[in-house]
Amino acid sequence: MNERDDLADAERAERAGDPMGAALALRRHLERQPADGAARLRFARVLIAAGEHGAARQALAPLEAQLEQASRRKGAEALAGLPSERDVERALAELDEADGAVASAASRWERLLADDIDDAQARVRLARLRPASPSPPRQSDRAGTAETLVSPEGVATLRYRLVREIGRGATATVYLARDEALDLSVALKILHPQLAATRRAESLGRFLAGARLLAGLRHPGVVAVYDVDEPARALAMEWIAGGTLRARLATHPDGLPADELAATGRGLLATLAFLHGEGIVHGDLKPSNLLLRSPGEVVLADFGAAVQIDRDGAERLGEAGGTPLYLAPEQFQGAPASAETDLYAAGAILWEAATGRALRSHADLLQRGRPADAAAGARLHAHAPASVETILALLDPDPSSRRRRRAWPAAPSRY
Repeated sequence: MNERDDLADAERAERAGDPMGAALALRRHLERQPADGAARLRFARVLIAAGEHGAARQALAPLEAQLEQASRRKGAEALAGLPSERDVERALAELDEADGAVASAASRWERLLADDIDDAQARVRLARLRPASPSPPRQSDRAGTAETLVSPEGVATLRYRLVREIGRGATATVYLARDEALDLSVALKILHPQLAATRRAESLGRFLAGARLLAGLRHPGVVAVYDVDEPARALAMEWIAGGTLRARLATHPDGLPADELAATGRGLLATLAFLHGEGIVHGDLKPSNLLLRSPGEVVLADFGAAVQIDRDGAERLGEAGGTPLYLAPEQFQGAPASAETDLYAAGAILWEAATGRALRSHADLLQRGRPADAAAGARLHAHAPASVETILALLDPDPSSRRRRRAWPAAPSRY
């Protein structure tokens, strides 16, 4: 019997609901082709379905070791013939969960979610294994029970007392915390622990490099950094209580008032001019990354996709980022983040703030990012006639044209 027969037999057995028959056929195939990683992963999944958890774990062990070695070598050839690391991690997470290894399963699901924040299965499984933290205790209940920061790996820092989670992304979680030494509320951004592991050391390095760069910036439109705690993989930042521009837009479905829109545009473009003058590209501008000191007074946050540009070229400080709804046209052609792509994203944000509707829909992304609504410009003219020229200039398909409109027009004098 040849290998094609074995794989065909496994396929027929699976369709017939016979996992053990499929497992026997796959085992025969692996005896002849032990390096077939895809068949090995399939073999392990069939064993899991049959309840043979110990045998499944043995089947997955060589794959996990090979992927670890391939990750260290970082060569394209190192991954040849192997299934993806995510697929192996997912199978191990399911196996840990089936065996009742809750902590290990949760860590694996969290790793998958950190790599892809939109992984629905990982999010649901993690929520089931690690329910949301209880609400913070009332003031009268706080005595002697102050909550402290303890990461899943056991790193503790007693300086900060957590109040509540306020945001979670692909690489980090942000908490409202209290700095007990300074008696000050801070936003505490903590890198997901799995990204500090050996195979993820590059992510930790970028997180710390970006944090230190941000700590050296002083501008009212950039969130201030107070402290970088390397052992705890944490960044203590200014707490801005006004919420995000995204939340503000939700309360104004027809667009912001004209004065607030102008103040938002003026502040956003002035802050970008400062950043770009420092050789820094934000790389992921969107309403949820703009905080508000007050309506119209925006502060840029979340520099997790930032790029530093100098005479020697660009250095990515964070993970490759960018949200498709706010990407510039050239980015759909593979162009990297730049000052001009930041300006386009600012134009898309201001369009949304003016009209109450996003510049693009998800369906538009299938047209390589081009808005398909021919009436879109008319909506902008109707909602924000005084802002039309500047917003459309920022959205110019030609990047060089955007450079000429870096500033919002000054407010007219009343005298």
